[in-house]
Amino acid sequence: MTAQTNCDAARGAPSCCRHKRKALPVICYRLGAIVAFAFALAFSAQAQTTLRGNDFPPGEATPANGSFSIRFPIPYRAIAHTGEAPEAALAVQVLTGITPEGLRFSASERPVQQPAPPIESFLETMKRRPDAVASEVRHEQKGDLEILSFSLSEPKQEHFFRIVRNKTTGYVLVVQFPIELRSKATGMKDDFFGSFKIIPH
Repeated sequence: MTAQTNCDAARGAPSCCRHKRKALPVICYRLGAIVAFAFALAFSAQAQTTLRGNDFPPGEATPANGSFSIRFPIPYRAIAHTGEAPEAALAVQVLTGITPEGLRFSASERPVQQPAPPIESFLETMKRRPDAVASEVRHEQKGDLEILSFSLSEPKQEHFFRIVRNKTTGYVLVVQFPIELRSKATGMKDDFFGSFKIIPH
């Protein structure tokens, strides 16, 4: 059971790696540990993962075969992750970009597996990380969309999360940053999260 990554497309990036932990592949295109961990929760055990092309410029972004759009304030890349085995036939779409200072914006999409766990289970998993403290927790219901927003602080990093889920699809939006960039990240978070739209098929 392997994860294959097109690292040739990542030339010029500081790192592009593969990591297997408990049969769970994690893609690292300069991903911060917690963002990689968050996306790993969505990845199936047997899968093909591809890092697509060069950086896309800032602006409106929609992953290939995805069902959402979001406005990236910085250049970003696309990662596609698709299950190989029939029982793991899931597709995860990830868009992610990082500034030279370490301010990262990420958005991902994956099918909701049934029975769907409570949306708060994502928060509870994150809170179990060593020295992690969650705050600013907000749970909303807007029509058929369930939305969970929260902040997560660690000794050297902080993160803003927004989880959006309907009956069939889940979306994870993340702003990750070193603690010294909190003011800058806070000023950009609302525009990033607020630009998220689901595209009807």
